[in-house]
Amino acid sequence: MPQTRRVQAKIRLTLEAGKASPAPPIGPVLGQRGINIQQFCKAFNAATSAMAEGVPVTTRVVVYEDKTFDISIGTVPTAHLVREALRKAGRGFISPSDTADIARAKLPSLNTNSLDCAIRTIAGTVRSMHTAIADAEH
Repeated sequence: MPQTRRVQAKIRLTLEAGKASPAPPIGPVLGQRGINIQQFCKAFNAATSAMAEGVPVTTRVVVYEDKTFDISIGTVPTAHLVREALRKAGRGFISPSDTADIARAKLPSLNTNSLDCAIRTIAGTVRSMHTAIADAEH
């Protein structure tokens, strides 16, 4: 029976895809836990090579007592997607179709399987960012 590895720490970071380097915040956070930072950077950059470079992604790192680690790459933060939609639209609000597109992109990481519920969740994030969703008349 294989022995299970004991978890030393669980770390959540928001890093830019393809741009991991030993500089802060990665170096100090992982270094204090004894992780080989260069090995982490190579693994992260390889895992995010298919993504657009520089896009922030939520990353979860599980550090084990034997100084090994597992990386879990999440989706782009909702706030970043909303800001991108605002930038592309060039106005102070986003359209309902933009909200639906963001909801489709975020659906795997939300705790719902319903697109309607995901759209409502994204709409709440948009409101919390002091931005509006355009009415159908706009």
